[in-house]
Amino acid sequence: MLRDIALISLVLRVLVFTYFVAISMGKPANDKALIIIPSVIYLLFGMYNFLYPGRLKIFKNYGDLLFVPILAFLSGQKESFLVFLPFISLNTSRKVLQGMLFLWLSVAFAFYHYGKFGFVLLPILMSMYIASLHPDLVEVLRKERFYIKNLRRSYSKMASDYGRLEKELSNLKVSASLLDKLQNSPTLKDYLQAIKEEFNVRSISIAPLHENFSKEIDPSTCSFHVSVKLEKGEAKVSFYLNNPLELCDKELLKNLEKASKLINLYIEGFEEKSKAKVIAV
Repeated sequence: MLRDIALISLVLRVLVFTYFVAISMGKPANDKALIIIPSVIYLLFGMYNFLYPGRLKIFKNYGDLLFVPILAFLSGQKESFLVFLPFISLNTSRKVLQGMLFLWLSVAFAFYHYGKFGFVLLPILMSMYIASLHPDLVEVLRKERFYIKNLRRSYSKMASDYGRLEKELSNLKVSASLLDKLQNSPTLKDYLQAIKEEFNVRSISIAPLHENFSKEIDPSTCSFHVSVKLEKGEAKVSFYLNNPLELCDKELLKNLEKASKLINLYIEGFEEKSKAKVIAV
């Protein structure tokens, strides 16, 4: 259906182009150029819009409203107001506002060229607009647009839900992977080595923490530091990454933080500050 309407619009534009070229014949060269050049541009835009429907949406919606009044005015012919009538017929049921605009353009040109005689033409022009209204078609188009609008809204919601579920699935996979590493790592160093390989970090170290601290990013050493609460005290887990850009990866940092919280399953705490050792892999 949309292709049929596009073809009808193209044929209509070709006929309008032919009309303006025909009336330009016999005029002086300057007047002829003023009519033919915009007419050619109008036709080229129309053909391009037909061949590539999604690229010139502005012309598709407003091109006729822009070019046809200009061409009708430049032609200087009294009869040129009639060129608006087929556009009234084409647009009234599909795009009521555009049909109305073409109606008032035809009325304005009729008054401009015929003066008071425009009052005589007004009922005919109004009847052309009313006759072009098809209530059944308007209702069908209204329902179709309402359906498409709801379809787009539903698709947007479904895409959002899918993205959320995909993110949750990714988090579950990471959690499952961490649990597997816990089961397969008898010692803390084995666990840290598994985390190091999983997330491709340069090194990991664990040190006792004796000050208030939560987490921080250190671009100078390309490292990410997380505090972990143990049964006895706190520990500072440091991840040294390979690339500074990885510090901007929120998902990676979130997973590293999640992995660091599990070290309290291996150690209860550190010895006294003087005897405490840094664990590193």
